[in-house]
Amino acid sequence: MDLRELLGMLDMPPGESYYRSRIPCPEDERVARVVRAFSESSPGRQAVFREAIDGVRAGLLLVFSERMAALAVRMESAEPCVQGLVAASLAQEGDPREALAVPALHRRSAEILGVDNARLFDEAAGRTDLSGAHWLRDVRDADDTPEDVGYEEADDGEGFRYERAIARQPRHRY
Repeated sequence: MDLRELLGMLDMPPGESYYRSRIPCPEDERVARVVRAFSESSPGRQAVFREAIDGVRAGLLLVFSERMAALAVRMESAEPCVQGLVAASLAQEGDPREALAVPALHRRSAEILGVDNARLFDEAAGRTDLSGAHWLRDVRDADDTPEDVGYEEADDGEGFRYERAIARQPRHRY
């Protein structure tokens, strides 16, 4: 698959439908294929891919990362966390401030699973490029919790998920 096709897979309709959809859903697999392709690419192709991540695509990758942190708890497997961390390391290029919140979810999921946090982040660093590996190293040992960065642990009726606390507040109509 060429780079344009991969990037095209990240072009989903805007809105909260993906954020609120069931975990897992077909869109999760779609984004996971892109993240896997990035991980398996040559360093040169990874650099071109990273360069093409804008704020919109970064937002999608961050939602995917959030969802993978929850899926890891549901499946009792660390593998979705690793994939989510690779996605977050790529997203930090397009939205560095928002990307800083997501690692707290993966640290918490690792804690719930009884998995060594450092091992989880190191495994993800081994699947991303040098820029992503440095970013993962820098955020690995932060002390922030999901609550500190605006998330709550919730149950959506089908299982565990992280939810943005702001998303639970009613919206005002004007």
